[in-house]
Amino acid sequence: MLKRNQGEVVEAVALALESERGEEAPDVVTYDKKHGRLEIREYWWLPVDEELRHYPATEYRRPAVRRCGRVRRSYRLLHEKEWHEEEHLWLYQARVELEVTPERLSRWVRGHWEIENRVFWVLDVTYGEDRGHARRIGMPLHILRSAALSLIRRRGFRYIPDGRRAAAARDDRGLAWLFQG
Repeated sequence: MLKRNQGEVVEAVALALESERGEEAPDVVTYDKKHGRLEIREYWWLPVDEELRHYPATEYRRPAVRRCGRVRRSYRLLHEKEWHEEEHLWLYQARVELEVTPERLSRWVRGHWEIENRVFWVLDVTYGEDRGHARRIGMPLHILRSAALSLIRRRGFRYIPDGRRAAAARDDRGLAWLFQG
């Protein structure tokens, strides 16, 4: 996903999508009714030409970019009538050209959010990673927290705080989990 701080690249991708696809129908539309909300996702995908791959200058050079896309997410909570809308731009990168379809790209985008929610959101909420300002030890701490998260999940805990409490309840439990298969 392209973030707003990648200004020139965001502008280039938005311009390419607007000029090539305009307001034409999306390639893929999905509908969901989960977690107390209705959700419609629309995906537009575009092959990336050489000009956009190397735009702008060497600072943002991305020669492996194969496709760019726009995802429009419209959603409303079940108990509300008002719809909310947000759009995100995406780049698909691959060192070799693979046969990808709009449907496959759209599934990959959804898969990205599963990883984001299952790992990074948990690390932030449970372990408070975003609050830490440790520059030199940040990466080793992240690796330890990720390993702890994996151990807790492998032990079958659905909720990470429950696993943390179970490990802390006995001094030998955490190490035993580490060395058991």
